[in-house]
Amino acid sequence: MRARRSRLGTIFAVLLGIAALCGDFLAPNPPQSQNLDRFFAPPTRTHFIDSQGQFHWRPFIYRYELVDPLDAIYRERTDVIYPLEFFCQGYTYRFLGFLPANRHLVGCREGMLFYPLGADDLGRDVLARVLAGARTSLLVVLLGLAFYALLGIAVGAVAGLAGGWTDSLLMRFSEFVLALPALYLILALRALLPPKLAFWQTLALTVGTIAAVTWPPMARGVRGLILQLRNSVYVEAARALGGTQWQILRRHILPAVAPFALTQAAVAAPVFLLGEVVLSFLDVGFHETAESWGYMLRNLREPRIFTNFWWNLAPLAMVFLTLLCLNAISERDRRADLDARVVRL
Repeated sequence: MRARRSRLGTIFAVLLGIAALCGDFLAPNPPQSQNLDRFFAPPTRTHFIDSQGQFHWRPFIYRYELVDPLDAIYRERTDVIYPLEFFCQGYTYRFLGFLPANRHLVGCREGMLFYPLGADDLGRDVLARVLAGARTSLLVVLLGLAFYALLGIAVGAVAGLAGGWTDSLLMRFSEFVLALPALYLILALRALLPPKLAFWQTLALTVGTIAAVTWPPMARGVRGLILQLRNSVYVEAARALGGTQWQILRRHILPAVAPFALTQAAVAAPVFLLGEVVLSFLDVGFHETAESWGYMLRNLREPRIFTNFWWNLAPLAMVFLTLLCLNAISERDRRADLDARVVRL
């Protein structure tokens, strides 16, 4: 059961990465495009059988008409069908971030708006924004883990190799950081900065503030492993053969620490995802100019979203599934690291 859950988590992670990289190709509309005439439009239903009972090999959609602006109620007008086309031309984007392209997986050429997951309060395509938000969330997680691992390994290695007062000072400081309320500290650090920042500035600050309060477990674990390894037989043999401190660290200690570091990084991945969601939801992370799952979830402050416009819960479902995926992967890595330690013992 655990192995199956781990495989499913890995498959979902791969699919999520592909969807994030190819989001513009998969989305029929630009994520920032607004259409106030279609606010809270429901997901567009795809048909094969028209109102006359005739079957069509090519899927088609009907035009939606707003019949109650107060409650945002729409109905389909079945007098004209609009066929869907695959690999059709649409808005221009950069495939994989640098290749100019204008082809999309599915769309409607006849000027009809196609919303597979409906629209939000400003008439923006929920599917396009969820895919763009996946790209933002993956950037936060990947860059955050890189910074988290770099900071934690550096502090742990210095503490473990130097020993003495350096070790005591760094470990007391890590205990101080662990004792701090992480969420309040993140909010305080972010509140000191300007509220409106460019995308890359917001990304760097979000990653930096979260990593600044989450590095102690990595550092303390690395320090403990180095204390065990620096007096091991093969390290003593390398030192006796004239190996320098840097050579011993690079060839013997860091390779032995790597499995633990990877496991700890997998365990910390959900923290970065949740941190970005919370910061954006509280309006101190990503803003309107950058799609983010956390910013999209701000609509959930309205109770009627849960009952009348349920398709706007898509980013919440993606956060939940991604957290399950990350937890399954981290559980697999923890078991692999534990097995490796048992073998070494």
